[in-house]
Amino acid sequence: MRRFAWVLSFSVGLLSLSQEILWVRLLGFGQQGRPQAFALVLVAFLLGISLGAVVGRRICARSPELLASAARVLCWAAALDVMALQLAAPLLGYTPARLGALMLLIALTAGAKGVLFPIVHHLGSNTARAGLGRSVSHVYLANVLGSALGPLLTGFWLLDQLRVESAWAVVVAGTALLALACLLAAPQRRASWFVLPVLLSGLGVGLVAWPVKVIDKVADIGDDKYPLGQVIQNKHGILHTVFRPEGDITFGGNAYDGRINVDMGLNSNMLDRAYLMATLHPQPRRVLVIGLSTGAWARTILGFPGIEKMDIVEINPGYRTLIASHPSVAPVLNDPRVSLHIDDGRRWLRAHRGERYDLVFQNTTFHWRAYTSLLLSRDYMRELQQHLAPGGIVAMNTTDSLDAYATALAVFDHVVRYSNFAYMSDQPLQRRPDAEAVLRASRIGDRPSFDDKLFAPRGVAWRLLNTPLLDAREHLRMSQPVEPPGVITDLNMLNEYRHGLAPLFGWLAPVLPASPRGDGN
Repeated sequence: MRRFAWVLSFSVGLLSLSQEILWVRLLGFGQQGRPQAFALVLVAFLLGISLGAVVGRRICARSPELLASAARVLCWAAALDVMALQLAAPLLGYTPARLGALMLLIALTAGAKGVLFPIVHHLGSNTARAGLGRSVSHVYLANVLGSALGPLLTGFWLLDQLRVESAWAVVVAGTALLALACLLAAPQRRASWFVLPVLLSGLGVGLVAWPVKVIDKVADIGDDKYPLGQVIQNKHGILHTVFRPEGDITFGGNAYDGRINVDMGLNSNMLDRAYLMATLHPQPRRVLVIGLSTGAWARTILGFPGIEKMDIVEINPGYRTLIASHPSVAPVLNDPRVSLHIDDGRRWLRAHRGERYDLVFQNTTFHWRAYTSLLLSRDYMRELQQHLAPGGIVAMNTTDSLDAYATALAVFDHVVRYSNFAYMSDQPLQRRPDAEAVLRASRIGDRPSFDDKLFAPRGVAWRLLNTPLLDAREHLRMSQPVEPPGVITDLNMLNEYRHGLAPLFGWLAPVLPASPRGDGN
């Protein structure tokens, strides 16, 4: 019996912590990757496990058939998991009421499995005083091993094979099968007891193949008039597109990530921010792009005159699949000048310290999202600075974060602002004398990037050539922020910490910024 208790303890830990990872994925998607999503899941999960353990202690005191009781609890847990997945979609919103209800649901699913923790200790403990401590430690060790393996198995492998909803169904099926195992190990069995765990196991297996598409229901589509397009899920995150006549909109982790459009007549992607680099650098040849995203920016930069080589570093291989299905940007994947590296940007930079680039481009996601400080910090900008050739330029989307401009000024001698981009260099930044000729020579495939009419007054090329470049110091002075902007570091994560509470707690709306949404990226 003690050995079965070890298996049961291990399995409950594995299933429970796997489900925690799935809750983090769901809440993170619903909250567009806000940094507090993990902490909120953890609070609810620990609270649920604690309350579940209290219930489990009472079952141990009253039930003479602990294995049968464990089977019933696991059946309830599996059934609750099925209901939780159905209820999750409408609760993954921004209001405090929905968030509170979701945290209660997370606590209930965690608590249902937490009930097993005291039960497995009773089953696996040696009542003899001499062996009590050792037997308890064995049960506890099995639970720790399962709890450690669950996140690794789910986060690094299962989510790379299945949708998050299908991975959830695997947990449902595993919980029901564990209930069945408890009944088979029980000294007394009744045929009627096997019906529910068998049905729940079959339901779980069915939901793996035909999942409840929670992500599709929660996915931001911006406007109900336009349909949801592709949905790509893997261990790195969730991508989806929404059809729009002016270029499909791409979302990464449910946050706006750009449009799949390279037509400067429409300029729906605000690609003039990329073309400005061609007018600032006298002769760009080597380019580094951190973050492939929709591929529109890379396709644009490849059309600059004189570009010989482009390294692109992208952590999510799902973008490669996305780009391949859109003819306007698909040529990026086959261009002989392009080397696409599926890797973490900072890790790749450290592994290629000898590489030098004339242009470094980074269309950073919103500054308030989790882990964005890793691409906006002073430490990271110093790393980029080491990879610049003489006169090299870094162009980075600040998403209007004043902290990002302050951080850039702490690293580079010269920083100018155009739209919401910061352009950084150790050399003065000014448009080259032949800037208009450079724009006229730029191409998308075999056609010019800019028609003649775009050079007319107020046209996009005309604005690109005539809009003054604002010194970042002047921009900070004119902005008059309530709080002085600070320098983002890897340790303070200022851009995430400063704005982390606002999107979730509505009662703080009068004193904190509103949830940033829309096409600001």
